[in-house]
Parts: sequence; structure tokens; C-alpha cells
Amino acid sequence: MKKILLTLAVILIIVVAAFVLFGKEKETKISGGENYQDISYEVGGIATKLGGAGVEAVPGSATKIVTNYFGNEAKGDLNGDGVEDVGFFITQTTGGSGTFYYAVAAVKNGDNYEGTNAIFLGDRIAPQTAEIRNGILIVNYAERRPGDPMTTSPSMGRSKYLEIRSGKLEESPVFVETPSRGSVILSPLKVEGVAKGTWFFEASFPVSLIDPYGKTVATGIATAQGDWMTTDYVRFSASLEFKDAPQSGVGKLILKKDNPSGLPENEDLRGIPVVFGG
Repeated sequence: MKKILLTLAVILIIVVAAFVLFGKEKETKISGGENYQDISYEVGGIATKLGGAGVEAVPGSATKIVTNYFGNEAKGDLNGDGVEDVGFFITQTTGGSGTFYYAVAAVKNGDNYEGTNAIFLGDRIAPQTAEIRNGILIVNYAERRPGDPMTTSPSMGRSKYLEIRSGKLEESPVFVETPSRGSVILSPLKVEGVAKGTWFFEASFPVSLIDPYGKTVATGIATAQGDWMTTDYVRFSASLEFKDAPQSGVGKLILKKDNPSGLPENEDLRGIPVVFGG
């Protein structure tokens, strides 16, 4: 009798595990389509289709999780393939008083769009604008100041700089405002933008310029324009002078995280394609 009960228990565990695994796989599969306002995006690890009546918060519950397109679109190339993608805000309600805002991107692939994972921005924030520059999705919004009650209107401006890496939308540690991707450069080259404080050491990080043949033609230091002892973004600027550079061709501006530890796991860099103009 005990053996029978044990066998039944094992079978039950296997069935439940298979159901959970199958359900998880089904939930996290994102579907694409021609209309980016009508496809699914990964919100909290679950593939969620925009619009409609929503889904049950828990099986059998009358409470619905509803995810909707909000808007404030930005268009531009996010993955470097030369094709225009789209970034925008979405909202999600779960039956309570909160309205949760996210940023997502729809990546164009042929005639269809593929939705990315969603980046959480906040509860009852005030969305403003979005733009795509230098391959980065910039979302601007206002949130409450630390300690403010939820009844207070959002008044503190914030920006998130999002990039697609390995098919995932994630916060970028650095954003180059100038030069623009693919722009013609001359010496001296002024480099400006923002970077996470964790990219700096002693208020700086290295910058270099590579010619079309892989040769380093200039090196310099990006200097923080504010308090770099933070995990938030800090403005930086750098100036690169170069003489023995080619008269034409596509090179690359390299920004590298300062890594005094020398540990490989702490290395990080980003590159911006630029054109030598003589």
C-alpha cells in the first residue's frame, strides 16, 4: 500500500512540474506582428499582449491584470541594422490603485515587429517624452521626490537611457550626446554625454579613437562634470586631438569603464561609429 501511495505521489509531482514548466515556457514566449501596438511584450517575465480585457491575476480571480499601450513614441535604429525601430510607454493595472508605467521597444524584423522586455519606470509617474539617439532609447518622465506621499504630483524629472544588448532591453551605463553616430569628425573632437557614476574612478574614465584600420589615433580622459560618487548618471566631457588620421573611412569612438581592480568581470565599454573627414 505504501509503495502504491509513494508511486502516486511521484507521478503527481512529475505532472505538476511538467505543468509548471510548460506554463512558464508558454507565458514567456513573445509573439510579434505587423502592428507593434498589438503584439506581446515581456512584463515581469511574462509575455503580455497589449490591450484587451486583460488576464486573471490568479486563476479564478475576478481581478484582472490589464496592460495597455500608452504612447509618446520614439522612432529610430536601436540594434544597428539600419532599420527604424519604435520605443514607447505602456501601462499596467492590477486591480488596485496603482498604475505602473514601463518602457518597451518594438524591433523591426522584415515586415514584422518583435516586442522586447519591459523596463519598469514607476507607479503613477508623469510620462513626458521619448527619443532614440545614437542607438539609445531615452525616456523622460517625472516622479515623486523621496518621501513624498502618493497623493503628491510627480515633480522631479528623470531620464532612463535604454539599449538593446543580446536581444534584451536594459539600462545603458553610458550615453554619448555628441558626436552623433555616423557623423563626420575633425580634430579636436569634443565628446559629451552622461555615464553612471560606477563608470568613473577618481572622476574620470578613458576614451580613445580608432581609425578604419584598427589603429588608435587618439586617447583621452572623460572627466565628470559633477559628483561622481553615485550610482546615478553624471555628465562628462572629453577632448581628443588627432593628426595622423586617415582622410576618410569609418572609425570608432571607444568609451571604456575605468577599472582599477583589473578584474575581467568589471570591464565594460561602448563604441560609437564615426566618419573621418580629413
